[in-house]
Amino acid sequence: MNKCSRLLSWCRLALGVAYCQTKATNPDKVEQPIDKGLKQIAEELTQKKYLFQHTCTLSVDSSCQIITIALAALNNASQKYKDELIKSMELIKYNYWYDEKSENDFMKSQYDIANAKLFYLDSISVMDRALQLGRSNALMSYTVEANTVLNSMSEKLNFAEKEFQSCTEEIRKLEEKFTGLLTKTTYVMTEEDIIQ
Repeated sequence: MNKCSRLLSWCRLALGVAYCQTKATNPDKVEQPIDKGLKQIAEELTQKKYLFQHTCTLSVDSSCQIITIALAALNNASQKYKDELIKSMELIKYNYWYDEKSENDFMKSQYDIANAKLFYLDSISVMDRALQLGRSNALMSYTVEANTVLNSMSEKLNFAEKEFQSCTEEIRKLEEKFTGLLTKTTYVMTEEDIIQ
């Protein structure tokens, strides 16, 4: 039982004790208690709970939209970054910078990688903030007992976190491959320079 429902229960009990009075003409006989506005207060509490749940529903809907947009931006940024890394890896594999054009292409590729990585890192930051917002809305849904929106928010968070993890893991592996290829190529070039 969460804190909000316990508080409402105690509030109802206190109001019931305060507003229920008895008419006793005979001290041994208790007549029907007089209910002074207890139903109205219970309706107000129900109305407030409904308003909390409705607000929570709107907030969860907004969070789901933000998570969807952030996930789309992350996928777009990661795809652009992957494309730039692969393009640069192909330049490294097939050209050992023997001419000035190949070297200029590689330098341009490095600039494109830096821009794509910046966009990718910004997208990761946005996705992280969107997931934090989603988690706080899921917690709010749990607190006000909005179970339907809690379930939908939990499903959305689970899906988004899995996508986020797979996207970052894929990029990490590609970066390691790129770094290894770059290291290997640099090592081969330095050996050639030493031989000459």
